[in-house]
Amino acid sequence: MDRTLARMAAALATAACVAALGGCWGRSFWRAQEASLDTAVKVDSLLRENAILQRRVYQVETALAGQQEHSRRAAASASMDLEEIKDQLNALLGIIDEQGRWPAARSVRPAAPPAEASGSRTPPPDSIAASGGGAASATDTILPAVIPPTAEEMYRQIYLDFSRMKYEIALEQSEEFLREYPDDGLVEEIRFLRGECYMELGRDFDALKEFSTVLQEFPRGRRTPAALLRMAISYERIGDTALAAGVVRRLVREYPDSEEAVEARERFGGMLDER
Repeated sequence: MDRTLARMAAALATAACVAALGGCWGRSFWRAQEASLDTAVKVDSLLRENAILQRRVYQVETALAGQQEHSRRAAASASMDLEEIKDQLNALLGIIDEQGRWPAARSVRPAAPPAEASGSRTPPPDSIAASGGGAASATDTILPAVIPPTAEEMYRQIYLDFSRMKYEIALEQSEEFLREYPDDGLVEEIRFLRGECYMELGRDFDALKEFSTVLQEFPRGRRTPAALLRMAISYERIGDTALAAGVVRRLVREYPDSEEAVEARERFGGMLDER
């Protein structure tokens, strides 16, 4: 009997301990789930804030890149304007060096009044103006003389526009050059530059006309080998390989030691082999 009571007491004590421990572990389990949820919420909040910050950083970087591009373009434009001013100053200094003085100015003086009879008195200026005779003012009027640019100056400006890839402007100015100086020694250079402008603009047929003019007017000129090479390239670009090959053979035959012939052999070697 005593043993039975002892066993029952032990069982009750064990159950009580298990119940107590189970309650503690249960509360800890539920609290752990609540803590995990709180942590997840905080992580989500941090992720949202991080995304917002990343968008702001991207906007700032985009604005900074735009500002840098604007500054770069402004600096490039200012540099080009400065170069153009320098070119104009150099051209003016060239005029001064050639003439030894500043460009002349024409002085327009009033017409002299007619000779007066002896004993007569010169009428006052107001009466002269009222009667329509004499000069309106005794002060000299200075009008600058119009000095047209020389052939060399026009050529330098045309070449400068070509080097700056202003091909349309260079073509317009070259037309004016040919009107003003049709017999000048720089006509060959102007014709050649016109052909190169047309090539850069993709107008190969117009380029061929200019290079053909160079060959006709200057058959043994300084630009003849270069004109032949440009013609071969233009014929190739428009798809007429037969004419391109004929021009290349002429270039290699007539100017075998020129730089243009070397370039033609490298570029059109296959055409030269086809006989």
